Amino acid sequence: MGRTLRCGAAIAAAAAFAVAGLAACSSGGTVQTLPSQAQTAGQEPSAGVSVQAAVSAAPTSTAAVLVLRAYAGYWAAQVKALDSGVVTGSGLQTYSVGPALSGAYTDSQRLNQAGLKMSGAPHNSPTVTGVSGATGSGGTQSATVQDCLDITDWHQIDQKTRQLRDPAHRLTRYRVTATARTVGGIWMISEVHDETGQSC
Repeated sequence: MGRTLRCGAAIAAAAAFAVAGLAACSSGGTVQTLPSQAQTAGQEPSAGVSVQAAVSAAPTSTAAVLVLRAYAGYWAAQVKALDSGVVTGSGLQTYSVGPALSGAYTDSQRLNQAGLKMSGAPHNSPTVTGVSGATGSGGTQSATVQDCLDITDWHQIDQKTRQLRDPAHRLTRYRVTATARTVGGIWMISEVHDETGQSC
């Protein structure tokens, strides 16, 4: 699939066995905006996913803080969608666009077809490794996020029996690279790629 165990390896395994991104951070936060708009970097994120790293590490730019907030919101929405089996209303459309959003729909569909769902939540350690400047009036900004995804506490379970259905062999920690970009001045996650061959 080439995407995270969002489900990444777990979703891929689900497909193999059966056939691995809340209106705003699952508990009602605000949409991430550029510094010129209402939100400021000092506001606390309200994501339901464990995001260690970057926000507490005080990134040097406001853009980096907002990117991380969007990334946290994306993961909180992803967890909600894959737990409920329903993407609509999860908040994913608030935090993701393009391949990241369509991939989330695909992950949810594959799990549902396999009679599975996700339970628990992953742990993230994201860092913004680069932010590009906007080009021209109203130009789009983009950023890269590097993460070590820990899925130790995020499991596949049977939708009916709730029995554990994790694959026999799964990598529980691996690298993830995400791309974020501004859409109408709002940071959103546009691509997410797993690197299941690289433990972290």
